[in-house]
Parts: sequence; structure tokens; C-alpha cells
Amino acid sequence: MKKLVASAAIAALLGSVAFAGVGLSDAPKLSIGGWGRGVWLTGNGWNGETNDKGENDGNDIYTSATKSWGGTGPRVGANISLETDNIGMFAEFHAEEQQWSDYRIWWSPVEQLKVFLGTNPNHFRGDAVYGMWDIYRTGVVDRSWKYDDCSSNSIKYGSAQQQEEGWTFMSHSCKGAQILATPIEELKLVAAFEFPLSKTGCYWSDDDKAYVTDASSNVKNVFGRQSTFAAAYNIEGIGTVKAGLKEKDIVTVKDGKEKAQNILNVAFDLTAVENLYLSIGAFVPLVQKTVASSVESNGEEIGWGNQVNVFAKYNMDALTISGRIGTIIGTYDAKTNNSETSGIEATDGAFGFLVGASVEYKIMDSLSVIGEVDYANGIYANRSTADNMDVLDFGIAVSKSYSNGKIVAGFEGTTNNNNAPVNAYHTAKDDDFGWCIPVCFEYWF
Repeated sequence: MKKLVASAAIAALLGSVAFAGVGLSDAPKLSIGGWGRGVWLTGNGWNGETNDKGENDGNDIYTSATKSWGGTGPRVGANISLETDNIGMFAEFHAEEQQWSDYRIWWSPVEQLKVFLGTNPNHFRGDAVYGMWDIYRTGVVDRSWKYDDCSSNSIKYGSAQQQEEGWTFMSHSCKGAQILATPIEELKLVAAFEFPLSKTGCYWSDDDKAYVTDASSNVKNVFGRQSTFAAAYNIEGIGTVKAGLKEKDIVTVKDGKEKAQNILNVAFDLTAVENLYLSIGAFVPLVQKTVASSVESNGEEIGWGNQVNVFAKYNMDALTISGRIGTIIGTYDAKTNNSETSGIEATDGAFGFLVGASVEYKIMDSLSVIGEVDYANGIYANRSTADNMDVLDFGIAVSKSYSNGKIVAGFEGTTNNNNAPVNAYHTAKDDDFGWCIPVCFEYWF
């Protein structure tokens, strides 16, 4: 994001007023910036209502103002930062949330150390963001995810979500405290400790039996189950080696005990080839065998699944080609729902994969066309080889750029009930074709 930096006169004034007696070189630097994106979306969907015969009312057409990642209304943000060599602050206002949703104070006692407090950044991103991801996110998705339902003190399982952010390397952004160290040139170390920045929050109870609604400042949670550690070493002219360790989830092992599922992540970003960026990352769970909640009564162990993901981008004069490959190795196949036991007959050792590619061609300096195709098999998308579990999507769009933003209009289609065009509406049947027409507005300064 480009910044508008205040003039030297303002910096000198701030230095003389707030830091009287300090040399001009120590005067704080003021920066103001902003970034926002909104989508006017039209598409087919079904809101879950049925007619008097209990039948689906079919696919209606919906339209709404949203964001690339869903929700209501555009994302409108502006930020301000004030810093010297030793201390600083950053705050960003997200208008759709009506609050300062990104904010932190940092302190650097020496050049090799920086301590953050607040909502803290991700320093070693390993994303695979391209094509339709930056317009509207529908279609090909990653594995199922688990979330905590504080209102009922329980754990619920949601549908799947896309994973382009953190595709090859996990995020270590956090709400809490973060330490960034540079002990030697080209080596960076991060320790991130998560804890609620509000009066209430979800956390795992001391007896390891349930999530509760309360402030979580338990030292065991903050420095153990809510921590992430990462390291990155840059090899000049070749690329960057990265390693990370993070708790991904709470899992049940066969003896009935709940354990933290720590994920080991290693990655390499290749930059040695001109115009080519290549990143590969592996995610290895340290608890390989777990008992899924839905088969707990049977004591059935299933594979959690290892992941190896690849992302590549190659730039030519007017053409940019992007592609990604994702895998889940040794996971489970929950093919059949058993209504008598309310469980899942799961088999182990399944293999999931995703492939996707995008091209962007610049017709002129400010006008481009974008095309993308992605496919994920049923294991990758839904942990199942049952019918209609795989996903194929495609998209085409035209992008018009301006000095401080762009507008993009396109069409996206996806198979097998994977459309969520307006506020999480979906198509009526598993084998339905979902489509949407996004018009995306974006600005930066």
C-alpha cells in the first residue's frame, strides 16, 4: 500500500513540539494511507426456505453489496502511523466494522529487536493470491475447518473455506504480543502470543473439556496453545527458507484425551530466476492420528493429513501466468453418513488434490483481461468421495486501473453447490451450477 508521507515541515514541527530537545533526525515520521474494496454482486442462490410441500423453492437471483471474502457491505479503510527509530504506533479504521480494527504500538530498544502490542502483522507471507481471488471468492475451496461457538460453549464444524492466504507458509499475525528479532543479517525470528484484546473471548478450559466464554489470559494458553513461532533466512540471489510451528486445532486421540494439534510448516521461496516466483510449503501435523468428533463414539482413528502446496507466478511483457497445486496426503474419506449412529463411516489414507491456473493479459497500460480455471477433487474440497463432492470453477474478467485504484467486472461459475453469492446463500441442490457476476471496486493511497 502506497503511503502519503507528511512534509518535512510537519515532521520538524512534531519533533520540536513532542520531542523538544531531540535532534531533527529523531523526529517522528507521520504517514497516512488507506485501502478498501467492495463488490456489487449478482448471482443465483437459495436461502433455505421451502414451499408448503417441503420442497426447495429453487434458485433465485440475488444482488448485494459485499466484499471479495463475503459479508455485508464494502471494506473501507484508512490508517495512520507515527514512528521514530525506537517507538511507534499504527491504527487502521475499517468502516464496515465501525471500529479501529487494526492497531498496535511497537518498541525497538535496539536495532535487532522489535516488540509489538495489539493486532500485529504477518512478516513472512506465503500467499497464492491471483486472478478471481482478488475479485470474488467462490468455488474451489480447501479442507473443512473448525470454529468455537461461544454462545453455546461448544465446538461446531463449518463448511470449507479457501486458503490462498498462507498457501505455502502459515500466518503469525496475532491479537496480543509479538516479538521480531534479527540476530544476524538476513535471519528473522518471530514469536507471537495470542490473547483477547477485549473483556470476553473463547478459550479452552483448564480441564481440557470445553470452550468457555471468558477472558483468556491463562499463561499456559498464551505461551502454549495460543502461540506461533516462525523463522526466515534470506539467501541472497537465491531465495528464502522459512520454518514455523503453530497450534492448528484441538484433537482427540484414541485414549480419549484432548491434545493440542501443533503443525510444523517448512517452506522455500525461489527468486533466483528472473521474472519467476516459485514457492513450495509443507504442513505436517505432529499428531498424525486423531479421532474425529463425529466418530468419537466408535473410537475410530483417522488420518489428519499432511499438506504440500506449490505456487508459481511468471511475468512476461504483457502476460502474467499464475498457478497453484495443493495436496492433502493421508487424510480420511467420510463418504457415507450413517443416520442410525449419527456418525461417519470414515476410511483412512485418502489423497486430496487441487490444481488451478490463471492468466492476466495487459491490453494496454490500464486495461487487462483475466481468466482462471480451478479443480479440486472431493477429498480436498469436502473430505469425501461421494457424488458431487468435487469442485470445478472458472472465471473471466476485465480490469481497468487508475492511479489510486481499479474497477473489475467479470463472470464466475462453479459446480456442485459451491456458490455463495450473497450473504452465504448457496445453490439448492448438491449438483447445481452456481454463478455470479461481480463488479469489484478497489482503492489505495
